[in-house]
Amino acid sequence: MDENNVGLVVSYALIGFWLPAYVLVIWHGFKEKTYGMPIVAMCGNWPWEIMLGAGMVRACPIAWEACPQPLIQGLNAGAAVLDAFIVYTIFKFGRDKFSDSLMRRYYYPILIFGLVSSAAIQYTATVELGFPNIFDLAIGGQTPDYLPLQDQGGPLTAFGLTLLAGVLFITMLRQRDSLEGQSFYIALFMLLGNFFAYLFLFLLGEIIGVITVLYVGTLLLNFIYVAMVYRKCRALGINPWLNF
Repeated sequence: MDENNVGLVVSYALIGFWLPAYVLVIWHGFKEKTYGMPIVAMCGNWPWEIMLGAGMVRACPIAWEACPQPLIQGLNAGAAVLDAFIVYTIFKFGRDKFSDSLMRRYYYPILIFGLVSSAAIQYTATVELGFPNIFDLAIGGQTPDYLPLQDQGGPLTAFGLTLLAGVLFITMLRQRDSLEGQSFYIALFMLLGNFFAYLFLFLLGEIIGVITVLYVGTLLLNFIYVAMVYRKCRALGINPWLNF
């Protein structure tokens, strides 16, 4: 199997874990009248998927020459649609989760500001910033010293967001002290999805030092979260392996 076929297999494996994680978060949100993804994490995640899904940022890493751009872009667009349901649960049920009167009063303006500012920051950073071309990748017959983030399929911002999400999921579990909006398989699928995301970039030769640092931190946090959810299931008398 050549590199491009391997890349496709790994990317489908990545989707195979993240898709059910999204579906389970949505299902728990509507079933329990809550939200299953931390608000700040969603403010970062949804704009990122919209940018890649709408073609505002290149969906394929530049090193993957045979990348099926329409397919990958379409998958990101699909993820953005799923995330829209999670955003809905945050708008619908999130306000009632806060006891602070100021937060309750300005809950919706704060949410809108968070989404808009996150989108603006991510887009401008992706368009204006870059990183050293340490693999000497050629663009248009030339080998630039720096590669713009907008041509890299968003791995730097993606792993930055997953690291942040790793912290926030642990915080949400501790604050709620329950499995509200969460499950063992959401935690497990999130861990496996992030693992295959890194494997995907590794096979394509797109790994740079900062991505590895972000990945190690993310995977460690994901392992901790899985262990915490497992222990919470046991404490509540729930079989973790049946806790979808």
